[in-house]
Amino acid sequence: MHFIVILLAIVCAYVIRYLSQIDYFQKQRNWNYSLFFFIAPVLLILMSSIAIVTMGYEGQMWGFQATIISYILAWFCLGFAVINLIVYAVEIKLISQKIAGFKEEEVLGERVKILESSFPYAGLIGFESQKKGLFMFLNESYLVLSRGLINLLSPEHLEAVIAHEKSHQKHHDPLIFFCLSYCKRITFWLPNNDNLWQNLVLLRELRADNTASQSVDFLLLAESLLMVTQEAMKEVNPMDNNMVCPFINFRLNERIDALINDGHRVNSFRWYQLTWILLVFIPFLTIPFHQ
Repeated sequence: MHFIVILLAIVCAYVIRYLSQIDYFQKQRNWNYSLFFFIAPVLLILMSSIAIVTMGYEGQMWGFQATIISYILAWFCLGFAVINLIVYAVEIKLISQKIAGFKEEEVLGERVKILESSFPYAGLIGFESQKKGLFMFLNESYLVLSRGLINLLSPEHLEAVIAHEKSHQKHHDPLIFFCLSYCKRITFWLPNNDNLWQNLVLLRELRADNTASQSVDFLLLAESLLMVTQEAMKEVNPMDNNMVCPFINFRLNERIDALINDGHRVNSFRWYQLTWILLVFIPFLTIPFHQ
């Protein structure tokens, strides 16, 4: 019976991701839909694995004998998740240490790390280790600007770029991107993984653009996006942009359209929108039936 529980969790995870490819959901630019399809499969498998490990491989459930196979499979899932988390944390730690060694300057009143490169880059990278407290440590990233970006943009455009990155910080995006990126790593085998990830990143970028446009001229922000992207495309050896909250990444047209047309309204987050998370704890309801 334990084997059926873990197998059912894996099948449900696959079906949830498969359903995310339906046109109706694909066309929805909706944070809650994308978040559900992206992380519900992860949580369902992990909760099922924890439930099976808790019950052990001896005893019965509803007359069916527990097997060592389901127990090993559950430990494999948990081990895979934990090892990936450790590897990812070490990678972030190394990146953070590297960024900490960058020269620090004050640009337009903001304390930033300078990347000595002609590539026009702006982004939040790594985590500031000197921050006290785990949450503060995971929620504060280094604001990095490249020398190429500073030379390329006017002070007004540069201010718009910094406003965008500060919006990411305001919305706790470094921590959110860390968690989502981890989920992306361990669910590479599920359908629609990359597309859902890109949708979630785009929605956070639109949210940051929207917030930034409340303090700077949205046209300056749109122009900055265009200028930086055009300059970046000239680079023969572009940087690896798979960092935390980079200013430019992809789907540029959608971001500029949203800024110019003001067609993207960012809905306020409500905690009740996460009630679906209760469903992933269903595997724990099987524990009382284990004897």
